[in-house]
Amino acid sequence: MNRKNYLKEIDRVVIKVGTRVLTGADNLIDPGRIERLAAEVVALCQRRTTVILVSSGAVGAGMGRLGLAQYPKLIPDRQAVAAVGQVGLMKMWQQAFSGHGFRVGQVLLTAEDFQNRRRYVNLQNTFESLFRLGVVPVVNENDSVAVRELRYGDNDTLSSQVATVVDAGMLVILTDIDGFYTGKPGRDDGAERLSIVERVSPEMVRSTRGKGSEVSIGGMRTKLEAARLATAAGRFCVIASGLVHSLEGIMDGEDLGTLFLPLAEGMKRRKQWIAFSGRSRGKVLVDEGARRALLERGVSLLASGIRETIGDFDSGDIVDIATSGQDEPFARGVTSYSAEDLGRIKGLHSSRIEQVLGHRGSEEVIHKDNLALVEKIVSRD
Repeated sequence: MNRKNYLKEIDRVVIKVGTRVLTGADNLIDPGRIERLAAEVVALCQRRTTVILVSSGAVGAGMGRLGLAQYPKLIPDRQAVAAVGQVGLMKMWQQAFSGHGFRVGQVLLTAEDFQNRRRYVNLQNTFESLFRLGVVPVVNENDSVAVRELRYGDNDTLSSQVATVVDAGMLVILTDIDGFYTGKPGRDDGAERLSIVERVSPEMVRSTRGKGSEVSIGGMRTKLEAARLATAAGRFCVIASGLVHSLEGIMDGEDLGTLFLPLAEGMKRRKQWIAFSGRSRGKVLVDEGARRALLERGVSLLASGIRETIGDFDSGDIVDIATSGQDEPFARGVTSYSAEDLGRIKGLHSSRIEQVLGHRGSEEVIHKDNLALVEKIVSRD
């Protein structure tokens, strides 16, 4: 199947624009580049495609305005520079879109907005309201307030999470490179651009390293990680050049950049949140029989299959599920019991839960509707 057939049904797309696509050699935002990208987004919107724009550039813009030559190393300094740059960045996006009769709305996010289920749902509702009002959301990480523990650190990862929130069919990552190569272009003999990638392997991620400039946080590694998350959640992803490639050409299936194919289909939005956005509070180790039952039959997790708990978690928290002796989880889910209670009922038949705990609880430790399988979907280094 060619690209056009793959992408013909997509009517909602997240477009992430990298810092180096927006800034010139002086680290200042180039208004001409913003105007060109805004015109391309408008063209997509006029084709009835819903577009969410994830824009980097706040720190880069702030560096240029403040005359800084090196990327701020300390988080407070970085936050201050971002606060300076964000004002001008949004003003330029607003002016560029208003020239075409379109309105934009700024959405600043932190990792906690995705990890907290209530915030996550509120965020979904906010985006849907913006779409109904005909507003193009312009998203960025809230660098001015995010602390180290609640930061993504690069908008590549943020954009993959946004794609999940809005249930977009595709994530497009625009950078200054025209796709993913088998080696480093211009340095490695025989390095070729891959047109289509069926699966982002750990080896592919490990083959990339470092960042590209003083004003950008991520490099190809973070883009591949974002592609891995997006495709794991059942979305297409394209890494392409924001300097020479056309957004309409990408959406029309032209051979531009690298297209990454989705690995999973049909996962409900709540399960996508559990698998890829929600924060795990602990781990439950199960026996091999329980593992097979979950993976092969899609059943709920019962107390009888649990061997051990790790961490201090409460009822309603997300926990990773792994086999005893294995570090990597094969599933994640929302537990009906705390770690303390699970420690008392692990290995027991469900009929004995009330007798042991002194009150009647759920027969399932993790109901199948609150359980997401991640084995064969997200493979980590």
